[in-house]
Amino acid sequence: MNLSENPIRLPESSSDGKARNIALNSISVQIPPTSVVGYYSAGQVLIVGPEDDVTDIAQRLNELSMKCHTLVTAKSQIESEQPKPIRIDFESKSYELTGYFGAFQAVSTADQRRLDLGLYAGLESGKFDLVVEFSNQPTIRAEVPPPGYYWIDLNCDSSIRIEEVVQEIPGMVGSFEKPKYFNYDPDICAHGNSGITACTRCIDACPTDAIFSVGDKIEVETHLCQGGGSCSTACPTGAITYAYPGADSLEEIVQQLLSNYRQAGGTHPSIIFFDRENGRSLLEQGIDSMHENRLPVEVEEVGSVGLDVCLSALVYGASSIKIMLTSETPNSVRRELEEQIQVLHALISGLGHSDGVVELLNYPLSIDQINSDAAVMLDTVPASFTPSGIKRTDIRSALEHLHDHAENPPDQVALPAHAPFGEIFVDTVSCTLCMGCVSVCPAAALEAGGDTPKLSFIEHNCVQCGLCETACPENSISRNPRYLFAPEERMRSRTLNEDTPFHCRMCGKPFASSAMLNKMREKLKGHWMFEKNSEAMQRLEMCEDCRVKDMFAAEGGFPRDKL
Repeated sequence: MNLSENPIRLPESSSDGKARNIALNSISVQIPPTSVVGYYSAGQVLIVGPEDDVTDIAQRLNELSMKCHTLVTAKSQIESEQPKPIRIDFESKSYELTGYFGAFQAVSTADQRRLDLGLYAGLESGKFDLVVEFSNQPTIRAEVPPPGYYWIDLNCDSSIRIEEVVQEIPGMVGSFEKPKYFNYDPDICAHGNSGITACTRCIDACPTDAIFSVGDKIEVETHLCQGGGSCSTACPTGAITYAYPGADSLEEIVQQLLSNYRQAGGTHPSIIFFDRENGRSLLEQGIDSMHENRLPVEVEEVGSVGLDVCLSALVYGASSIKIMLTSETPNSVRRELEEQIQVLHALISGLGHSDGVVELLNYPLSIDQINSDAAVMLDTVPASFTPSGIKRTDIRSALEHLHDHAENPPDQVALPAHAPFGEIFVDTVSCTLCMGCVSVCPAAALEAGGDTPKLSFIEHNCVQCGLCETACPENSISRNPRYLFAPEERMRSRTLNEDTPFHCRMCGKPFASSAMLNKMREKLKGHWMFEKNSEAMQRLEMCEDCRVKDMFAAEGGFPRDKL
């Protein structure tokens, strides 16, 4: 399915080609609209770099009615009696640049003083709309820099790049909009809890540096986000999801495409996901030589094609899946997709299929890559269920379908360390049942036993985020990534550790585990306070209320037998 209004022209010299065109023209999926993010630029341009470079491009942009401000990092070595064509606004060898199109902040940090250049220049917002920087290394280091930031490398001949910048900048004035590419549900985010950070997968996968930590949750700067999609692919819980389109809409498109293709007489369909901006032109170059059972599916960014989308495509009838990368695919997106493929390969091969049924097509692209097939293509009964829009639910539904139709279905499959499914182990010797792990678990995978010192685990809920492992003061917890296929076993609450309760020596109320009290006695027995004062050691064996009462009595309050 081509999501664009300008579909790729596809040949149909075979029955598969005819079925493909029928299928592509029969899609009827209503994609919910996403909200938009707005920008405004008044054409205030900050030009940073050596004087000669800065003044040359500033003069050219001024002639194009742009409002230029200059920050010179190195004075000209060429003496001239002619007046300078451009007034130099600022001079500083040390500076910082942050922000995005319409709101770039520049701060001079020379002489250990911070000077906000936008405010000093008298700009109403205090921000520059666009930045042109001549330097050896870009100050804004995002793998995919924000629109409106133009870096020109001083280490190479930059004449062509300068011409591109001069041609583009005049068009960057006015109001602009882009889609809001994501949705975020903080309630199921596994980033952190109680000041402990665990999952940073979305932050690590974002090529625009748009995601950052805010306490126990994450925040996305919508103006920096450019829709790479790898954040949603990386998220183990589904807290951050792609919205252009949503995974459920994409899965529904693929389901209809495959169903229509089969009904029209097509065989062995192979899905090819490609991105709108860069992948389309590459695919069109080899379209006439491409096998006609290749079904192209255009997406905004291939980084949004994760476990849920790939597994759904397989159970809806795809014999193989190819995800097409280009020279413009950021390394962080490529890395995340490679990790997703590792998990997919483990699951698919564990179910008895060739792991080559899902693969990345690396750049430079060749027609042989597009036309290659796995040694054994997937051939299973197509599923009929519709996508739920819930990431982990769709993954499980697909895996259960594949498991039900496997020739020798396994009980479980071992997964790579970064997989979002698995169990945890607890060292019962060192575990004191303090329940610190329960308090931080974001997915209700760990449960306390109430008045009974007991730690229970529900594997179905576990996202392998590592919060429990990090929070454990005794280093008693370890993870084991795997996929357990039996739903009843996966959802069963099983005991990881259990102990006898320790009862308060005064009121008899259970208030801790015996293991915890023994641990505390062991740690404190050499302390001077507890050696000299046996009452202090006895208070360890009291509940919180009785401990306060005993301390009050010791300080001259009511007698202990009256409390």
